[in-house]
Amino acid sequence: MNKFSYILASVSLTFGSAYAINTDIPDKEGMTLKGIVYCGNSPVADVQVSDGVNVTKTDENGIYYLASTKECGHVFICNPKGYKTVRSGKYPVFYKTISTDKPDMVEQADFELTKETNPDHTVVFLADIQMCGRNKDNIQYINHVVPDINSTIDSYKAKGKDVFVITLGDQSYNTYWHLQDMRIQELNEYVEKLTPDAIYNCMGNHDNSPDVAGDWEASELYREHCGPTYYSFNAGDTHYIVLDNIEFSNPTANNTYDCNITTKITKWLRKDLANVSKTTPLVICMHAPLFERPQCSKPGVQDAVKYRYSYGLTFYNSVKDFKDVKIFTGHAHTNYTVNKLSITEYNVGAVCGNLWWTGYFVDGNSVCTDGSPAGYRILDYNDGEAETYYKSIGYNRDYQFRAYDLNNTYITAAKFAPAHKTPSDIENWLQKGPYGYGRSDYYTDGTPRHPNKILINVFGYGPDWTVEASEEGNLLEVTRISGYDPFSMISDGCQRFQNTGHNSAGNPTKNSHLFEATAKSDKSTITITVTDPYGKVYTEKMERPKEFSIASYMTEDGKSDVAELDIDDENAEPVYYTLTGLATTKPGKGLYIMRKGSKTTKILIK
Repeated sequence: MNKFSYILASVSLTFGSAYAINTDIPDKEGMTLKGIVYCGNSPVADVQVSDGVNVTKTDENGIYYLASTKECGHVFICNPKGYKTVRSGKYPVFYKTISTDKPDMVEQADFELTKETNPDHTVVFLADIQMCGRNKDNIQYINHVVPDINSTIDSYKAKGKDVFVITLGDQSYNTYWHLQDMRIQELNEYVEKLTPDAIYNCMGNHDNSPDVAGDWEASELYREHCGPTYYSFNAGDTHYIVLDNIEFSNPTANNTYDCNITTKITKWLRKDLANVSKTTPLVICMHAPLFERPQCSKPGVQDAVKYRYSYGLTFYNSVKDFKDVKIFTGHAHTNYTVNKLSITEYNVGAVCGNLWWTGYFVDGNSVCTDGSPAGYRILDYNDGEAETYYKSIGYNRDYQFRAYDLNNTYITAAKFAPAHKTPSDIENWLQKGPYGYGRSDYYTDGTPRHPNKILINVFGYGPDWTVEASEEGNLLEVTRISGYDPFSMISDGCQRFQNTGHNSAGNPTKNSHLFEATAKSDKSTITITVTDPYGKVYTEKMERPKEFSIASYMTEDGKSDVAELDIDDENAEPVYYTLTGLATTKPGKGLYIMRKGSKTTKILIK
């Protein structure tokens, strides 16, 4: 029994005498689970109760019975609308552990509810935290992630809302469990540094024990410390479902798995949904994506919607009759949005970026493989209406895109990995793959083959967004493309060459939330206007030529951190930065940016 189950058992045993709820429930022939659900001193009828296989409801006296074989190890409730489960610390008390080794023994599990006073609420979706004890991930998490998320949480709490955190799997990184002592229980301690009203967990492939074969067996530690791997709850007018869509086989301890919703879980899901009105909004959380990442093949041609894994059609058929279905997933460490009829999937960029590497190389610069900053997604309800957006860690809420002057994004070893001893490695990396803007886009002197292009990366882009660009007041033609983000290349791949001497996994991911426009001049100011589905407008006035470096994109207004230094004294000591934005106190030979007082210049140290 874990600490949460112990607390639950204590509550249900002592509550009856305090509030005159009769917990002396008689046995019933063939029923191995029984209990009562109550709020204050009153029983609550029609509360859904499940053992992971069977689903029942409480009667008019708040009592339920289940003929359970206890194979899932938990009994759990779905709180009805207008109620919420009591909480133990930051965890909702919606489940209890039962004895899988005593299937015929009658067990009682009681549950307490409280009234929900405000149906409007906010959810913070965290995908792929993947803490593992390397790359200073614990320091990055404490210094950057926790303050950012808690600030967001506090802003919604100040509006009187309940705020939930829902993880989307891969809180941990099982490859490093035993090497770094960063297992599920240690990871819970990090998640608990956040300040929501409640934390709900979803399981990912890396949350399975790495040295155990079999899906059920490998999830034991997760279930012990996080509870059921699939369940549901209600908040406001929305029905939330958390699913495990990873089937972990691992027969030879090499972390093998399939992305799949098993038949048992699918059967439970359909029983759960049978108790939900088709007009009720659904929010479904799972680790692996349902749909393929969109690829924009031609302007004006709608993306083909394809299932990413074989379970897709079976799952779709389970939810297709509902009028409003939102799906939140992780796993890919990218952002993308897909619509199919009444279903919208938001694949959410990773909290860890690309496994904490880019923030390890340059503190505060955590980047996903599609160029999105590391971040999380918000779902916010106001008067029953839902809005959702991607929140980048370290940037304000309005930071929704990056824009590049492609005249200046030529990537070379000399500029972005000057310490790498074999520059041809980077040249080969650029040439042999389709990554970014390689030799096909530039002449050998670095001048662009197609000059004056602007590239815009809209992180949370979906079909209902609009992207516009104008040059000195004249609208430009904007074309959506599939491609690679150049900032991810210099933040990840080039930095790996620079700092480790090789690049094994620092490649960008092709995405289709990129937009191109071509200006007439190479020095004109370009005004970029991006509008989200709720009418919120985000703008940037790009003064060109625009610098292309890590430092120039690490602040919210697109200016270099160098320019943000507040030094008015012309006699102040100079501060030096590499061309990639790294501060250094002992510059060696080479080209640097020097900030002295209010003046910033490039200097060559010989």
